[in-house]
Amino acid sequence: MPGSHARLDDSAALVELSPCVGGLVRTWSDDGASRLWSVPDDAWIRDAQATGRIGRVSRKENRYREAARLADSDGALLVRPRGPMRGADGNLTMAEQVVALAPEKRPSRSTFEDFREVLSRAVEHCAATDEYLVVERGARDAGREPFCLFAVLPAGTEPGVFVTVVETSPPPRDSDLWAPYVDEWDRTATISAPSGPETVATAPTVMIEAISRWDIDPWDLAFTFGRR
Repeated sequence: MPGSHARLDDSAALVELSPCVGGLVRTWSDDGASRLWSVPDDAWIRDAQATGRIGRVSRKENRYREAARLADSDGALLVRPRGPMRGADGNLTMAEQVVALAPEKRPSRSTFEDFREVLSRAVEHCAATDEYLVVERGARDAGREPFCLFAVLPAGTEPGVFVTVVETSPPPRDSDLWAPYVDEWDRTATISAPSGPETVATAPTVMIEAISRWDIDPWDLAFTFGRR
């Protein structure tokens, strides 16, 4: 069951994880293989994703994605934490957590709410840890576009002053929200504002407005984390 401990299975392949949304999660392996799974009990993984608690795998340009081992024969993810986590017995452990998988099924009605929730957690995590977030296609052969980036950056040379930045490509030209920030000659569009709790809390809405134009299911996207 999700959250229980597992012994390390060296035969289980390492896979990158999509956000778990609508009861579904996609895995990508090093050989380019991709598979969409149903997660019968997704409470643990949905609570842990995008919080910095799940182990990551390195990507190019010093970027990282959440990853787990896929025990394909057992239909389970073996999720190793990035740091000690408190187990059911109350003790701290680095043991892998087991998330049971099942064949793909129709997504639940909570798909949109699930995506907003996990994206909001990712944004809050990055704002608190000086990381940045890139939402992009998860496939290994995906191009540089589309993408949507969130970051909190220094505002000029004045110490202690920061701006919240959301940059996206292609520009969401049909969005009223983004319209003031779209230049017909630019390949990207950027919204920035003095950083604070309100602008960080607003960022997921701004990002979803752009991402929704991509016509991509949320479990085909990956959350890529990096440091400036």
